[in-house]
Amino acid sequence: MTASQPLIPAQVVKAGQQALDRYIGPVDGVRVALLSTPDGFEIASLRTNSELQLNRLSAMAGSLMAMARAVGREINHTGCKRLTFETETGVVVFQSVTSEFPCILCMVLDTNAILGRVLWAAAEVGAEMNKV
Repeated sequence: MTASQPLIPAQVVKAGQQALDRYIGPVDGVRVALLSTPDGFEIASLRTNSELQLNRLSAMAGSLMAMARAVGREINHTGCKRLTFETETGVVVFQSVTSEFPCILCMVLDTNAILGRVLWAAAEVGAEMNKV
């Protein structure tokens, strides 16, 4: 832990890793799944066939969700829960997880991923984190 990194309770880390392994792990097309704190620190991660720098992705997750919420407020659509964008090589999903220890779930998907299946799995991760 560094001076600026928050103390993440061990049970949150354990529950996060178990939820990612259980619900995201079996889903085809997920290159990275990452749970991070709203201020950009990794809680748990799952990586398949990816060299992405998770610390960078984690740092961006909170900023992107904050930006999405700001846009939502400007257009009177408050309470942004998810930000999804498509690229030529896949889809990226950022989803807020409201729990005792709030976090953001980020998933980087390749073109083989079925978005509906991924979103279902993301909801299950959120439900598991609400039990912590």
